[in-house]
Amino acid sequence: MIVDSHVHAGEYYRHFTRSFARDMMATTGMPPEALDSPERKLLDQMDAAGVRHAFLLAFDVQRVEGFKVPNEFVADMCRRHPGRFTGFASVDAGTPGAAAELRHAVTELGLRGLKTAPCYLRMSPADRRWYDVYETAQELDVPVLVHTGYTPAKRADPRYFPPQLLDRVARDFPELRLVLAHLGTPWTDAALDLMVRYPRVHADLSIFSWYRPVPTVTAALARARALGVMDRLLWGTDYPFCTMTDSMARMRELTGDGSLWPDGTPLSEAEFASLTGGAAARLLPGLPGPASSITSTTHSHDDERETA
Repeated sequence: MIVDSHVHAGEYYRHFTRSFARDMMATTGMPPEALDSPERKLLDQMDAAGVRHAFLLAFDVQRVEGFKVPNEFVADMCRRHPGRFTGFASVDAGTPGAAAELRHAVTELGLRGLKTAPCYLRMSPADRRWYDVYETAQELDVPVLVHTGYTPAKRADPRYFPPQLLDRVARDFPELRLVLAHLGTPWTDAALDLMVRYPRVHADLSIFSWYRPVPTVTAALARARALGVMDRLLWGTDYPFCTMTDSMARMRELTGDGSLWPDGTPLSEAEFASLTGGAAARLLPGLPGPASSITSTTHSHDDERETA
């Protein structure tokens, strides 16, 4: 079962500002309007790529960027398609009541994780204002997906890009499951080192595994293999910043040609299965299993909603 562990919800004309969309899409070669993920389009994209399930992310940057993709919007999509989506809430620790908002999102809305965007909010992920949020996530046993690495958003604060800032958080919250988004690109070695030091730290490959050159990707994965942390890496796309079909094609490319790898050893079938679904299932037990796999990419989404 293929799971995309990093998918953005939201509709361009409803949820995003044009300036943010322009900044974010500039490096992709796509227009601002491409920052759009309406429900039908997203499901079609998943079906085309053979993606059975996706972690669907809310996004709260209201305080700095002037918009958010609400937790309620994500929860509604998950309720309509419980076999296809697992929802992640988003809160801003720079606004009062963030921990209570997370608790509501998990206990009342049914969301199963938290997505944070510290650099977009111009605050460190180790800022003490996050600590009530982390404590709540640890108590509720929900993973926290933290943006790490570069972003083209002009209002984001580059001081808070590096994943090394999560070292203190991992130390202070030893039971908290952290996921370093984008493998901390370009600080991928630092992200992997954190995974070695802290067994509950994971990372996703969203955008990294597609946009970075193949030798950069295979070098990072070979290092993860050598360090023994490959089982905590999750494939993700960062859709709609790239297509699921293109990103999955890249992953399949890495299974066949040993010449692409610094150690001459491509991804094994077991490693591919772990990256593209197994690690996600271990992070969030209870995801739909192999029996729920797609048997046809031409099924009706409306039929699925009625029978899910």
